[in-house]
Amino acid sequence: MKKRVMEVIKRKLVQSMNEILETINKELSDEIAQIESDSVIGDIVDKANSILEMQIYDKLTEKEQEKLQEISDALKRIEDGVYGKCVVCGKPIEEKRLLAIPEAKMCIMCKSAQEKKKA
Repeated sequence: MKKRVMEVIKRKLVQSMNEILETINKELSDEIAQIESDSVIGDIVDKANSILEMQIYDKLTEKEQEKLQEISDALKRIEDGVYGKCVVCGKPIEEKRLLAIPEAKMCIMCKSAQEKKKA
């Protein structure tokens, strides 16, 4: 795969991840600001901070969690030098497919076979 195409794909992956995380961060910031304005007592703020990680996880829908994991996995495959190869059959994934779905880990044939098994 061309280095330029790989950079475009990597940027798309990072951008997608950042968009999801920014949305969650904004929601949490709004909630924390509300808690801080509702109470002068630091105890509530301390409790809010202690459960921040749980809130982040809870805020992510199942689909967002799955998407973040797929993006993370794709970035790891890039780092490991195996990005663009199907994880099932090992054949190259079409460049057009990777540009459309940068987190794709299977070629069209293997993905189709997987979908048929699910149905």
